[in-house]
Amino acid sequence: MRVTVVGDPVAGAAAAEAAAEAAAEPAAEHTVEVPAATTLAALLPQVVSPVAAGGADVVLLLRHGGDWLGMHSATTGTRVLRDPERTVAELDPPRVRLEPWPGVDASLLLEELALGRLPDRAALAGGAGDGWRRRWEAEERALGTVDGTARLLDADVVEALADVGATVLAHGPGHARVEDAAGSSYVVRCDRQGGAVSRLDADGLEHPVAAVATRPSSRAGTGSDAGAEAGGPTARRALAATLAALLGTTWREQRGLEPAPPPAPTRDTRVEVARGGGVWGWSWSDAAGRHEGRFAADGAMAAATAAYARLEPADVVAHLTAPAADGGGDPSRP
Repeated sequence: MRVTVVGDPVAGAAAAEAAAEAAAEPAAEHTVEVPAATTLAALLPQVVSPVAAGGADVVLLLRHGGDWLGMHSATTGTRVLRDPERTVAELDPPRVRLEPWPGVDASLLLEELALGRLPDRAALAGGAGDGWRRRWEAEERALGTVDGTARLLDADVVEALADVGATVLAHGPGHARVEDAAGSSYVVRCDRQGGAVSRLDADGLEHPVAAVATRPSSRAGTGSDAGAEAGGPTARRALAATLAALLGTTWREQRGLEPAPPPAPTRDTRVEVARGGGVWGWSWSDAAGRHEGRFAADGAMAAATAAYARLEPADVVAHLTAPAADGGGDPSRP
C-alpha cells in the first residue's frame, strides 16, 4: 500500500532555521510502500528515516489530517504515541504529514504528547515553554535546609511514602523528586494546570507516567474541598494518591508479594477507566468537580491506580502494606 509523506524531513530541518522562507515553498512529498497490515508503530519510523540518515537536528510532529500520531527528534527517536496498533489500511487517506516544530525542547514536547496533550507550539518555541522547568530547577538550588518553605507533598504524604520505602530527594512548592524502594527516581510536578509524574531513566531523562487534573463542576463548592480547581488541593491530593499507588506497588514487588486487590468503590464515588484518543485514563466526580488521570498508552497502569486516586495517600499506603494474608485492607469501608 502506498503512503504519501508530506513535508520533506530534511527540508523540515532547514525550516527550523528559516521558517518564513520554508513557508513560502510548497511542501515536498514522497511515498512509502508498505503492506496494508503494517502498524503505525512500524510505519512511522520509515517515514522519518531520512531525518536520521541526514543527521538533521529537528523536532517533527507526525500528523494524519487534523490529528497527531507521534513525534520524532534526534534525542527521542520516533515515538508513536496514539494507537500504535492501528494499521495503514485504517488511514483514510493514507497520508502522513511531517510538521517541523523549530526551537522546541523535544523532551518537553514528548512529555506533553505522551500524556495526551498537544501543547501550543508558540508557547514551547524559543525556550519559552521551558520556563516551568527552570523554575523548579531554581527551587531545588534554593531549598537547602530553610524551614517553613511550602512543599508540594504534604507532611502526611511524605510520611506515608516512607512506609513503602520511598525517599523524597528534593522538595519544592511545585515539584518533588522521589526515589522508590527499587531505587528508581520520579519527578512529580503540580501547578494550576494539574499535576504529572515522570520516571527518570539512567541518563536523567524524564519519561511521562501519569497526569492528574481536576475540573470544577456545577457542584463545586458543596464539599469539603470547596473551590478546588485544576492544580488545587483535590488535584494535588489525587496526584499524591496516584504516586503512592505506584510506589506502593513497587514496594510489594520488591517484597515478593502478590498484587493487592483494589479497594472497593464507595456508594457515591465510582471510578471509571476508559480509552480515548489513544490514551488510557480514569475519571471520577465528587462535590469538588471531575477528577481525571491519564496514563499514555498504558491501560494496565491506569486500571491499577484508578481505584486509589479517590483515597487519601495514607489510606493508599495502608491498603498496600496490609498483611498479605488478608490481601490488603480496604480503607473505603469501616
